[in-house]
Amino acid sequence: MPECQEEPSGSFFVAPASDDVRGWVAHCDGGAWPNPGTMAVGVVLTSPTGVVRQVSERLAGSGCNNEAEWQAAVRALRCALDLGARILLLHTDSTQVRDHLVRPDAPALPPALQIWADEARELAARLSSLTVQWVPRHRNASADALARQALGLPPKPVSIPHPKARRRR
Repeated sequence: MPECQEEPSGSFFVAPASDDVRGWVAHCDGGAWPNPGTMAVGVVLTSPTGVVRQVSERLAGSGCNNEAEWQAAVRALRCALDLGARILLLHTDSTQVRDHLVRPDAPALPPALQIWADEARELAARLSSLTVQWVPRHRNASADALARQALGLPPKPVSIPHPKARRRR
């Protein structure tokens, strides 16, 4: 995979192999209920032409939220590749997935998570361009709702921060 660069927003960008900047967009989320417990993933995948595909799947076995987040990223990558994607913008609300997916020097994860991180990296290497962007939960609500639906839970109420609210530094 080409070298990645960190942007001021905290996302990571791998330069496209061609001038074609139109790509696929994925939102992914995973959850476990209770935590640890039954896991599920939600993925919203949008093609360059605007066709939307959704995945809402309850996973076999049990695990923690972090494992479900990794499995959601793997599912998003696999679905995108199966549909012919070469350029992908992947949105996740997991900083762990964002940091470990694109940084080859990221520290090792616990074995249950490292397996999924390795699989995600292998899938990502098949893309010509990958941007991984962390998004706050309220901007990942559709993927979250799909994961919760697979667990038999209602969607979480979305609270959008006030536009003038700023974090103090």
